[in-house]
Amino acid sequence: MSEKEIAQIEDSIIKARKEGLLKASDSSMQSHGKLWGLDVFSWINPKPSVLSATMESFPFPLIWLSSLAEKEPVLLSNPDLLNKIHYAIEINSNASQDNHRLNNHSKVNSVSDAFNVIQQIKIKPSILLFTYANSDWEYQKNRFIDYLSLAQVK
Repeated sequence: MSEKEIAQIEDSIIKARKEGLLKASDSSMQSHGKLWGLDVFSWINPKPSVLSATMESFPFPLIWLSSLAEKEPVLLSNPDLLNKIHYAIEINSNASQDNHRLNNHSKVNSVSDAFNVIQQIKIKPSILLFTYANSDWEYQKNRFIDYLSLAQVK
């Protein structure tokens, strides 16, 4: 291989790494429009303190779809959010018990199972917030967005 080819390969690797890091650190909330009368948002790898403050500022009751990784620190740091969360759905939880006193909650195995639960919740207006901070975040986010696409989010 020539030095020029090696330099191109190195540049490609560096560019791919930068894109991967940007993707992994993309920690901003995204709006996805409406689904079944709910305002839908997603937030991957949120900082617990910022997530807590954002949730507190929502004007409507919250349906929170999350992993245990972000649920625990947020609720420990701000127990008052329990009044704001109308329903919590935890994805892929291996925890046998919940340390928080959420009145309405479910544990599901997949995003599609979570949407089956969400369809049964009858509170409008509400906000559906999907947050996820586990290592399989990209897979789960893709499942979430795929489902929204199939459900024709407007």
